Amino acid sequence: MTSRRARTGRETAISRRGMLRITAVAGVSAAFGGPLVASVLREAGLSRVSETRTRMGTIVTLTVVHPENAAAHDMIATAFSEMTRLEAILSRHRADTPVGILNASGRLERVPTELFTVLSQAQRMSIRTDGAFDITVAPLLGLYETSFHTRGAPPSSAQIERARLLVDFRAVDVSGDRVVFADPRMSITLDGIAKGYIVDETMSALLRAGAERVMVNAGGDISTNVPGHADPWTVGIQDPHAEGGYTDFVRLSGNAIATSGDYMRSFTHDRTHHHIIDPRTGRSPTESASVSVVERSAMAADAFSTAMLVLGTAEGLALLDRSPGPEVMFVSKTGQRISTPGFDRHVA
Repeated sequence: MTSRRARTGRETAISRRGMLRITAVAGVSAAFGGPLVASVLREAGLSRVSETRTRMGTIVTLTVVHPENAAAHDMIATAFSEMTRLEAILSRHRADTPVGILNASGRLERVPTELFTVLSQAQRMSIRTDGAFDITVAPLLGLYETSFHTRGAPPSSAQIERARLLVDFRAVDVSGDRVVFADPRMSITLDGIAKGYIVDETMSALLRAGAERVMVNAGGDISTNVPGHADPWTVGIQDPHAEGGYTDFVRLSGNAIATSGDYMRSFTHDRTHHHIIDPRTGRSPTESASVSVVERSAMAADAFSTAMLVLGTAEGLALLDRSPGPEVMFVSKTGQRISTPGFDRHVA
C-alpha cells in the first residue's frame, strides 16, 4: 500500500492554556464576519437560527439555515430533546443510566439499542487501533481524578499498574442483549465516542424534522449537512498553544470533524497529565497537543481523534497506511503541524 505522506509545518508555541473554540458560517468564509453572512442569507430568503445549551458537560450549539425562523426553532427543540434522551442512556456520570448500572455491577441485561450500537462500534475501533482506543480505560481515569483531587499529585506507579489490570477491551462481552465484564471491578467510559454518536443522532433528528443546511457543534465534535451543491460550512480549529487562535479553517460539506487535545481537561498546568490516557501505559501521551480528524461520521471522528492523540504521529500515520479513511492533523507539544494530504484538501 502506498504510504500516506504527511505534510509538516511549524506553528508558534504560546504557553497560555486555551479552551476549544469553533466558529462556523454557512456558505461564506468565516473571515468575512457576521453582517455580510446575514446579508447574503437575507438575499437568498434564508435565516440562520442558532441555539446554545449545555449538554454532555459541554456547550452545544445547533444551527439551522431555513426560510422560516419558527420552523427552525421547532427543529432545534426536537433535536435537543433527542440529545437529552441519548445522554440519559450513555452517560457514566449518573448512577441511574444503563452505563452507570453496568459500571456498578459488572453486567447489564436488556441493553438499550443505542448503547449496544456504541459498544459494538467501540470494540471495532479498539481492534482497528490495536488497543489505542479502549473504553475500559475508566479505572485509570478515575484513579487520576481521585489522586489529583485528594492529593494534588499523580498516582504512584504501583497504583497505575494495579488499575491497568482492569483495562482490556477484550474482557467486555457484548452479545445478544447483554453486556458482561470479565472482572466486575472493571468499568467503561464512553467519553471518547458517545459524544460523536449523539452528534450524529442529533443531526439525523434535524434532517428527519425537515432541516437541510445544518451544523451540530458539541464542544468541538461537529457534524454538518448541506443540500446538493450548496457552499460548505467553514470551521475554525483551536490552536492548542494560543487561546483564541486557530491552526486552520476547514470546509465541511456533509462530513464531520472532532478534535482531542491536552488543553481541554488537564490535571496539571504543564499538561503532562490530562484526561486522555494511553491504555497501554496508564499515562497521558506526551507527543501531541491536539489531533483533529475529518471523517464521514462524528462518532468515527471522535474515536479516531482520541486514538491518534494516544498513538502520536508515527504510529498514527502507520495505522492510516494500513487502515485508511480518516484525514488527520496533528499539532505537537512543540507546535509542529503535521497533516495528511486529504486533511489539507479541506483547509480553507
